[in-house]
Amino acid sequence: MIDDVNALRPRMMSVAYRMLGSVADAEDAVQDAFVRYQTAGGVSCPEGFLIRTTTRLCIDRLRARRRREYVGPWVPEPVETGGRDSALADSLTQAFLLLLERLTPDERAAFLLRTVFDYEYAEIGEVVGRPEATVRQIVSRARRRLGLAGERRFHATGARAAALAERFVAACRAGDVQAVEQMFTEDVEVHSDGGGKVGAARVVVRGRDRAARFLAGVFSKKYGALEMHAVTVNGAPGVVFTSGGAAIQVVALCLAGGVRAVYMTNNPDKLARWSVAEVD
Repeated sequence: MIDDVNALRPRMMSVAYRMLGSVADAEDAVQDAFVRYQTAGGVSCPEGFLIRTTTRLCIDRLRARRRREYVGPWVPEPVETGGRDSALADSLTQAFLLLLERLTPDERAAFLLRTVFDYEYAEIGEVVGRPEATVRQIVSRARRRLGLAGERRFHATGARAAALAERFVAACRAGDVQAVEQMFTEDVEVHSDGGGKVGAARVVVRGRDRAARFLAGVFSKKYGALEMHAVTVNGAPGVVFTSGGAAIQVVALCLAGGVRAVYMTNNPDKLARWSVAEVD
């Protein structure tokens, strides 16, 4: 039975990471759920109990998080997803996870369980403690708040995405503001997450000109001497800068008719275990 229950860990991690945007916090929630399962005894449906408990623990963590202040823009912890062909990959992107920040914890749980994990409304009601009719309203409201229609989901990038990411970063490192700007959409945003522990922009940088100048300046001055490797970050094209084998910064691109958003993570807490992720 223990082995059967442990087989549920990847699915629990899938839910918890999408709820929290942090691998470390997701692992804590999953472990807490297992502890509660072991102490509960006589559980007739282990999967239902564990998913329900994991989700509720994540809701509690989200409520506590919203009472804490974060220094500068917050970016979901990046995970390396190269070589993984998951039907859930679209919902891993940092753009998607940041969009979910618009929702209340209950809305986030209901929306994810329904739209990403295909749970029935009645099942979701057992998780969030609401009647089925209310859950339908919550999911519908969440879609409206996210600007999504029907069952639309985020789509993975195309085959040329990795090459575009390398060209983009190369232009940034060369300080070629014009070349960088030409790759941007008009409404581009740059999210730089240092967590108050290392240098990073304290606000989201918006607009083609400002974003291009910011990135060209930062990359040409700070990252010219670092090693650069093309990677897939949360299902999106990106690069990781390393020094002596240690990750210094992870950059991911959101592509939609050009580079629509750039997510830069150099908060050391989010990079220490960067490539060790279990969120398929």
